Amino acid sequence: MPSIKFTAKSVHHLQPTDKTVEYYEAGRRHGTGTFGIRVSKQGKKAWFLLYKNDAGKQKRLTLGTYPTLSLSAAREAADNVMLQKNRGDDPHTEKKRKQSAPTVIDLWEAYQDALSQRQKPKAANTVRQENSMWRRIIEPTIGHLKVEDVKPADLAEMLKDHAKTSPVSANRMHSLLSVMFQPALELNWITIHPLQWVKKPGGTEAPRKRILSDKEILRLWPHIEQLRRNPRDQLKLGLLTAQRPGEIATMRWSDIDLDQGIWKQADTKAGNLFLVPLSPQVIEIIQARQINPGRRYKSNPSDYVFPTAHNTPHGAKIKPAISPTKPCRLMAKELGLEHFTPHDLRRTARTLMSRLEIPHHIRERVLNHSQGKIEAVYDQFDYLREKRSALNKLANEIDRIVGKEKKAEKVIKLRAN
Repeated sequence: MPSIKFTAKSVHHLQPTDKTVEYYEAGRRHGTGTFGIRVSKQGKKAWFLLYKNDAGKQKRLTLGTYPTLSLSAAREAADNVMLQKNRGDDPHTEKKRKQSAPTVIDLWEAYQDALSQRQKPKAANTVRQENSMWRRIIEPTIGHLKVEDVKPADLAEMLKDHAKTSPVSANRMHSLLSVMFQPALELNWITIHPLQWVKKPGGTEAPRKRILSDKEILRLWPHIEQLRRNPRDQLKLGLLTAQRPGEIATMRWSDIDLDQGIWKQADTKAGNLFLVPLSPQVIEIIQARQINPGRRYKSNPSDYVFPTAHNTPHGAKIKPAISPTKPCRLMAKELGLEHFTPHDLRRTARTLMSRLEIPHHIRERVLNHSQGKIEAVYDQFDYLREKRSALNKLANEIDRIVGKEKKAEKVIKLRAN
């Protein structure tokens, strides 16, 4: 077994032979182990360290491969192993423990278990957004890492990269990571939260105040009518019902009673069972979807009112539609309007109800905003009749804005004559 002086140049020029050869570093101090590099017949180079444990038995530890692990880094790793051994710990046992230590993928599973045990489950739309962040960004970036090896810099870099294109979404990811690593603390996988010193990359978010004017609604409506079925009807319902875009996207047929004109939301952001009265205008939109579900869904029925699927003939699952953010952006650009989102339609509907002099506490209940713990416990009355009156007034006001009411009046006068 040849001993040579290790330098960056000498290691680089080690060539493979017809058999695997191990080279040892010459001149290494006594008690620091035997440090070397193994060169396979195929030319693969791997650093190793030989040492004796407390029982006098020789142990071999592979430190890493060259050039991924440089000479200086390999020396440092060997020195750390010997420090560990001299403290009375067996580096070989520690390596085995490290190999079996939980990864971030294991952490995600632990987080899902924690979610399933929550007394108040997260809203379906929030869960869907978290799953999307995990699948698209978090798992590919840090899923393979051991939980104990995740550093603040790893999370900061991932968040910073995402914030370049989606600062608000990056802030949501920061919130997800904050709660996602909580089970690791409880299970004693780590002792310090790696996100503890990492700030939200998107900065402080100013609350959005965008409200569409009557003129903007009038200009937009014909363009909404030209959209594909899902975004067209989702955006209409956003204005007509004042409900959250995510709850509209995940609307199910099993939650709708068209005879009673009721939409039952069982899985809301507020965590309550919520009843949404349906105006005649909304019932007309939903009935049209029921009568004509769309060509691709005739043979693939779905419980979702707004289903979406790709490659359904080959067994793909039909899922709920996504929120129509992109159509809003494109329409605003085409018409030269200020940017707006589906959630801005909900804010617009709320403002229209204020203009219609609908009482504040009824407006808040239509939007299913939290009423506070005391009121939520002691006031169980659902205000269904008052909400129905408010949403009917809202729908009629939107008809007036887009000109439907005037057309109806003209038809009546012609028939009267």
